[in-house]
Amino acid sequence: MMSNVKKKDVPLISISLVAILFIAAALSLFPQQSADAANAIYTFVTRTLGSAVQVLVLLAMGLVIYLATSKYGNIRLGEGKPEYSTLSWLFMFICAG
Repeated sequence: MMSNVKKKDVPLISISLVAILFIAAALSLFPQQSADAANAIYTFVTRTLGSAVQVLVLLAMGLVIYLATSKYGNIRLGEGKPEYSTLSWLFMFICAG
C-alpha cells in the first residue's frame, strides 16, 4: 500500500532557500547598487522590449480569440457537468482581479 506521506525534495528546497537568502542579503547590504541595477533593468526592458512584448500579447490574444471561436473552442475538457456556471466563473475572475 502506498503511503500518503509526501516526501520533501531536500536538495530543491535547500538550493532555493540558499538562493533566496543570498539575494535578500545582497539587496540588504547594497541598497543603492540594487536600486541602480533595478532601474537599469527596468529601463532596458521598457525601452528595448516594450514594443515586442505588446506585439506578443496582441498575437496571443488573437490566437486565443481564434481558438475560442473556431471548432477547437467547443472541445470539452473532462467529463460531467461543470462545477460552476459560466456566469459564476466570470464573477470569480472579476473578483480575483
